[in-house]
Amino acid sequence: MINTLKSISIFTLLLFMPLVSFAAVVNSSVGMIDGMYAYDDFGAQDRFEGADVAVWFKTGLSECSAGVWLTPSAPGYQTLVSFLLTAYTTKQRVKFQVYNDRIWTGSSNKLCQIDAIRFE
Repeated sequence: MINTLKSISIFTLLLFMPLVSFAAVVNSSVGMIDGMYAYDDFGAQDRFEGADVAVWFKTGLSECSAGVWLTPSAPGYQTLVSFLLTAYTTKQRVKFQVYNDRIWTGSSNKLCQIDAIRFE
């Protein structure tokens, strides 16, 4: 009886495993930043300087087609913010590397969390 239950459990797990969506770090399309919002308190955390930065950008990704966002708890936050400002003010073409499972809660538009930014 116990072996039968184990077999059924393993079979069920294997049957539904392909339906599970796995998170990944993915690349956006290349383009220019359309706009940026910097918040004074949304996303602010006690032990970090700053708050969330939302970036409006056509990512080409279904998970977050409207853009990307940055949290102050991200390693390299200040460096990434300076890259964002430089790219936006100079109209530099960029490509983002993002976490497709970390969606920003500050908007009804879906934005993926930034892992890296590259000038193209």
